[in-house]
Amino acid sequence: MKRIAARARRALLRTGASLTGALSLLTAFTPPASAEGGTCTGYTCLSIEGSGRYVAKAHVTPSPGSSFFGHFHLAGGGLNGDSALQHWHEGSRYTIALGRRVEPRTKICAEAWEHIDEKVQSRGRACVEIRA
Repeated sequence: MKRIAARARRALLRTGASLTGALSLLTAFTPPASAEGGTCTGYTCLSIEGSGRYVAKAHVTPSPGSSFFGHFHLAGGGLNGDSALQHWHEGSRYTIALGRRVEPRTKICAEAWEHIDEKVQSRGRACVEIRA
């Protein structure tokens, strides 16, 4: 019985050492997140242009294949603006220049707002978090 317990302890120690080594290799080769990135949700695609924590510009476009009449709202990291009220389609773009470093974990979000008759309806919100 003691021999089985000793074998189990040694096997557990070897497994723990292997996992620790693999985790440290993964951490060593994972690049830090930076201001360069993008995502799409619903009718909204948001891309951030920059490097590290420096955000040069934020670009909002309709997602591929979507079109609507309305506006985009862009906010976060010192940005707060609405695009023109217009017909948005693939290829059209709303851009705001920030041109500065932001705090780590800053979240920049864009939201599409469709105008139908007298109503305004959200059509997707996309966010990018700056973690560098």
